[in-house]
Formats: sequence, structure tokens, C-alpha cells
Amino acid sequence: MANSKNLVSNGVRITGIGHYLPERIVTNDEIRPRLKYPEMHPAERAVIGNIGVTERRRANEKETAQFMAAETSKMILKDAGKKAEDVDLFILANWTDRLYLPDLAPQASKLAGTSNSLAFDICTACTGFVHGVQMASAFLSSGKFKSALVIGSERFSIRTKMNGYGEFTAGDAAAGVLLEYTGNKEFGIIDSFLKDDGDLSNIIEIGPGPNFYIKSYPELVTNAADLTLSSMDDLLKKNGLELEDIDWVIPHPGTDVVVQDVLKRTKFPREKILFNFERMGNTSAASIPVALSEYYYKGIVKKGDLILSPAVGAGFYWGGLLYRL
Repeated sequence: MANSKNLVSNGVRITGIGHYLPERIVTNDEIRPRLKYPEMHPAERAVIGNIGVTERRRANEKETAQFMAAETSKMILKDAGKKAEDVDLFILANWTDRLYLPDLAPQASKLAGTSNSLAFDICTACTGFVHGVQMASAFLSSGKFKSALVIGSERFSIRTKMNGYGEFTAGDAAAGVLLEYTGNKEFGIIDSFLKDDGDLSNIIEIGPGPNFYIKSYPELVTNAADLTLSSMDDLLKKNGLELEDIDWVIPHPGTDVVVQDVLKRTKFPREKILFNFERMGNTSAASIPVALSEYYYKGIVKKGDLILSPAVGAGFYWGGLLYRL
């Protein structure tokens, strides 16, 4: 088996980290009196479980996906010691506010002051951050781009029917990273992958247009947990790694049922798995980077740590990142 210290990256490193959390915190006590039905429907319980979230953030009218992404970028650039005009690429992962036209990324980029960047949206739901990092790495490896902001900015609350149990799980937030091509093979993106299966496209869906809400089916849970675990195993096996080689696992959480199933079946010790699901809920494409950012600024995640981040998203997608910070 390979020694984790001998892993070789693609020379693309995370050099800045940041997040933005909406000002308003919504507690369970605020939601419960609004519930249309006091008891959770069995179909809801199959997907949501015991909720597992005690509070979550709710964006106000000012806190659009573009605004939150721009505020996140400022924190990221400050951490990286870079100026906004240094950014070549601005990738925004978002599905909750998605329009036919225009893309949101150019608007977010303008707010951020990254006037020299090419900005565009991507939409692979909860795998958006994995997708964005993988795509940015390809751009940076081409030699034509030197730095890229990859930000997940989501308002899950607007795609969740209020006064129902789904409101407990949905959270709003933005978070992301600055990626730079440094050429240093010791740090950075070591491996990434994203796969899809159209046969599973109907287990989580939303109607067309701006006023439709997300609908999940019980099959989602089994597939989400199974594919999260297999994504972790695949990245370990492919890179010749053992559990003890990984410093931290920072996964996309999904729902409480998925979280508990993953925790029950994974071979990783609980203390190596970093979640903030209890305080954030599911923030979709922002889930992985907001946890990374919070634990980074708390001093728990440090430069040089080897991190594994699996994710599963509607579409149906699954994949993960292996990176040394």
C-alpha cells in the first residue's frame, strides 16, 4: 500500500477558504407550531428520519445566491492573500435559484469584483462542489488559467415546502475555495471523480419553473448511503490508502437517515468525520465547503491535512475528492 506522504497531486492547491451564513437562525421550536400535520408521514420519515438538525440558516431577500457567493469570495480571497482581479475563473454551483437565463455566476462575480474572471454556473445538485473543483482543476491544469473560485451557494429553503417536515432539513449558506495552479505536487487535488446514473434520476426530483418544491422518494436513502460509502472506498482503494492515512472525512450529509446509516456502516472512526449538519441542515452544494471552512477557521482542519470528501446528488450523481490542504 502507498504511504500517504508519497501521494502526488495534480499541482492544483486550495489556497483560500471561506463561507457566508445568513443572519437569521431558525430553531426547531420556531418550525413546530407551523406544521400542517403534527405527525410525520411514513414516507417523510423514511427520508428525513429523526430530523437530526436543531437549527438552520434562512436567507432574507437581500441574501440572494449571488450575494452570498460574493460575500464568500471576499472571505476566501482574504484568506489566500489575493486580490479580486487576480481571479481567472469563477464557478458557481447552484440549483435552488436556477434560471433558464441568465447564469447567476456573472452577477456574483460582478458583486465580488472579480472583473477578469470567466464566470459560469454548474448544476449537479449536492455534488456541485465536487463537480466544481474537478472542473476548475481541469481548467487550471490546461495552463490557460492560474486561479479559480469554486463556490456553492444555495437557498434550499426556497425549494422546500414550508410548514412541512422538509423545512427542518433545508438550510441556506454559501461556501467555497480558491484553487491555484502551484505546480507543487505535495499539496492539492490528488484525486477526484464524478459518476452518474440516469436510471436513478426519478428518486429525487423537482418540477420545472420557479415555484416547485423538491420531492424525495424512499429509494433515495439507500442509494445515497451506499454510494457515499462506495465513493470513499473507491478513492481509498485507487490511491492505495488505509483508513489511518486520512486525517479527515468531510462528506455531504443529505438527511439524518443518510447520516446515521453512513456513520453506522463506515469503517472510519467517528472522530475523523466532520459534520455541521446539526446546526446547518442540508445546504446542498455548500455543505462540504461550509464544513471545511468552519473547521478550518476553528483550527481543527489544518494545512497539510489529507481530506476525503464524498457526495451524492440528484441527477443522479455521486463522487468525491481526495486532497491535501
